[in-house]
Amino acid sequence: MREDNIHQNKVVKLKNLIPEEIDAYLERCANHVACVVGFGSNIKAALKTDFPVIWVDIPVSGNNAVYEVWTSSKPVTQFRCELIDGAGNEDIFFGRISASFVSSEDLSEAAQLAYSRIFDFLQHSNYPNLLRVWNYLPNINFIEAGIERYRSFSVGRHEAFARYNIKVEDAPSACALGSFSGPLVIYFLASRTPGVQIENPRQTSAYKYPRQYGPRSPTFSRATLAFEGGAQTLFISGTASILGHVTVHPGFVEMQARETLDNIRAVIDQASKEGFKFAGFGEGIALKAYVRHAEHFSIVRDIIHEEYGVIEELVMLQADICRVDLLLEIEAVCWSSTGY
Repeated sequence: MREDNIHQNKVVKLKNLIPEEIDAYLERCANHVACVVGFGSNIKAALKTDFPVIWVDIPVSGNNAVYEVWTSSKPVTQFRCELIDGAGNEDIFFGRISASFVSSEDLSEAAQLAYSRIFDFLQHSNYPNLLRVWNYLPNINFIEAGIERYRSFSVGRHEAFARYNIKVEDAPSACALGSFSGPLVIYFLASRTPGVQIENPRQTSAYKYPRQYGPRSPTFSRATLAFEGGAQTLFISGTASILGHVTVHPGFVEMQARETLDNIRAVIDQASKEGFKFAGFGEGIALKAYVRHAEHFSIVRDIIHEEYGVIEELVMLQADICRVDLLLEIEAVCWSSTGY
């Protein structure tokens, strides 16, 4: 990699780029680029290069598209097989899957198949430890055959965990958001070494939710702390205005935003009990905020700046959230001060 400051000893680094910036950045990072995800309503905002991009139809605040680029401190090799596309090195692997479906029943089957492919690949690879998963499915709150699409997805995901005898307590950090169209899109990060699952003392663990939230509880942890021994990385799941298992402040975007940021703080504090030394808000954190209504973009952005200060890596997307009474969800990646 040509610029030493691109990584600062991070095993993985995240950079969000607009279309005018992406090609130069990919050229500069070359074979250190592990994963590129495009967000936007116009898939024509494509790369000039032929680098593989998985696309999610979600509008972007202030631009027609944004590229989420994950680079690794060590060179990666592109990989493709019958099950998974991706890229990896001696430490990590980024994989990606897209799966078409028609109905909620098909979505449950598509989710089970996609996760089964992930687990089958990981169990036969050098990367047995699933750290973080991102899930995007169109019209997440649609009701079909009496069940919401997100709940159907949760059933399929859970069945795959059960099939491969993976304990829910060992589930990775994750998010699930509603795209506007397209297939079920999943991308994930796995590693040779295991992470530590972190829960939020302010919230019921998602895998312990009561049945009022669906036939199967969501299968994810609140966060995963990874890469012991270097600059640790804390992958915080999609986080919302939930206390215990209940949505709080329904209808009030300002209060939901503050509650969400309090929950993120609580997860960071909990990770510190596992030895995580947070580098601080600013360069030590990247945020991705999903806002249900575009007119709330500025409100949420202002509250983030008020609570956390100016975040260099902040991207804001319009997306439906897994519960109809949630107006926003925020995910975070945090790095430790070790190695800076």
